[in-house]
Amino acid sequence: MSKRMAQRDDTRYIYANDKQTKFLRSRAKRKTFMGGRGSGKTRTLAIDTYENFFELPKGKVVLAGNSYVQLDSVVLPGLKAGLKACGFDEYTKHTPWGVYVVGIQPPDHWERPWEPVGKRAIPYTMSFINGLSYQFVSEDNAQTHRGINSDAVRADESAQIKESFIGEVLLPTMRANRYRAISKSRKWKSFYDFTSAPWTDQGKWILKTEEAYLKMMALRAEMATAEKEKIPPTHLWLESTYLDNADVLPDDYAETLRDVLTDLQFDVEVLNKRIDKLPNCFYFALSENIHYYTQCYDYQWDDKLKLHVYRSNDYLSDKDLEISLDFNADICWCVTGQEVGSEFRVIRSMFEKSTLTDTDKNLIKALAEKWCETYASHERKVVHVWGDLSGKNRSAGNDQENRPFFETYCKVLESKGWRIVRRYQEPGSRKNPGHKDKYTLISLLMEQSNPRTPRVRFNRHYNKELLIAMKSTPVKTDGSFKKDKSSEKQARNREYATDGTDALDYLLWGKYRNLIGNRGPLQNHIASM
Repeated sequence: MSKRMAQRDDTRYIYANDKQTKFLRSRAKRKTFMGGRGSGKTRTLAIDTYENFFELPKGKVVLAGNSYVQLDSVVLPGLKAGLKACGFDEYTKHTPWGVYVVGIQPPDHWERPWEPVGKRAIPYTMSFINGLSYQFVSEDNAQTHRGINSDAVRADESAQIKESFIGEVLLPTMRANRYRAISKSRKWKSFYDFTSAPWTDQGKWILKTEEAYLKMMALRAEMATAEKEKIPPTHLWLESTYLDNADVLPDDYAETLRDVLTDLQFDVEVLNKRIDKLPNCFYFALSENIHYYTQCYDYQWDDKLKLHVYRSNDYLSDKDLEISLDFNADICWCVTGQEVGSEFRVIRSMFEKSTLTDTDKNLIKALAEKWCETYASHERKVVHVWGDLSGKNRSAGNDQENRPFFETYCKVLESKGWRIVRRYQEPGSRKNPGHKDKYTLISLLMEQSNPRTPRVRFNRHYNKELLIAMKSTPVKTDGSFKKDKSSEKQARNREYATDGTDALDYLLWGKYRNLIGNRGPLQNHIASM
């Protein structure tokens, strides 16, 4: 028997499906991975990070998201899990063999990156033992993206990030020294983004990678094999769904998601389908670039808790809230807003709809309970209530006291300590607005041509269904200025029908109807036929 010591095998086998493998092996410096839930986007990012450990020692990579909340609570846990699968543990007193730390200064004996990480950036940085650093940069937190020089950029859920932020803030950071050894790596000055299909037009900038990829592939089709090997591709566009990753997912993965997502959510977020823009909108002046905003957060590092404490700052907790309600047998809506300076912010919309499995659910009470839970920490417990005047109606099936719909909702809020200002009972709210007047007012508000009008703004993340419905609500062309409400006759995807937009209309009309008494001509509108 040979006395020779057996050789140690440090080989670690990491699973990657065909799409992930294609992404990781591509030599392109510009790559987009557009994948639905379960397609393995975050695991691909983790394997890429593992590769960068060896490719970019002492380098700096920017990892961007639309908010630090997303990076901290969604991306980072998945990134850590993926690195562990690759054999990389986080360094702690319990795991002294770990190779990275997050949010703290790395041990003194570790290598440092060529581009130092500033003191204020340490809470937003993942530092590796060989000097590689990942600096987390969020669009909503300027503290995370000041004065950075980077060697590569990665972006998570890029369709939720503005193209201007990518082009004006992130990509210009790739200005690190080209004479360093790592500049010869295919990873140096690379930009990869990972995302699901865009919900909005603003997010469709990611499709530019697809366009560039197709043009590149047409050119490479004319190249000889030797030339292709010598000249690396410039772009990679890759689409994937959970089906590409089925080997590592539970058998009932899709069925479980179908139970908790609407059909449209499943199509976009799971099956990776794209949403087409619908023409002839009642809200013709609605613009993503003008009227949408990304919710911002206040961030503070808590040394005692060793984590970031954050709270929403897109509305004021010490001011009244305003809500508007729309009641239907199949779905009930609540739209919440607040005046902040010269803006009226639609900060959140929510709904409750009937289901086959819970036909006895009281939609009004369930919606009120959900609203109270959402705003339980609001300091000033005063809310102004507007809405569809059908809410003054009664129904024997509404509650035991046979209250009007409005009162059923308000009683729940009052039981939670809220003081109600019943705007729907005011003299000017005794009838719903005429269709033409409502159309004129909303167009005036959206166009912003009058300096007296408030600037209406929508939180893009907490009004997803409402904004999709607004973009797909046609106006009739018979001169009546009525909405085409045929969508309300559909049982499926009722949340994308016009009900929620009606709740918004009642709120805007109630607050700003006096503005149309002195108005100029509209800049644009849908002409009657």
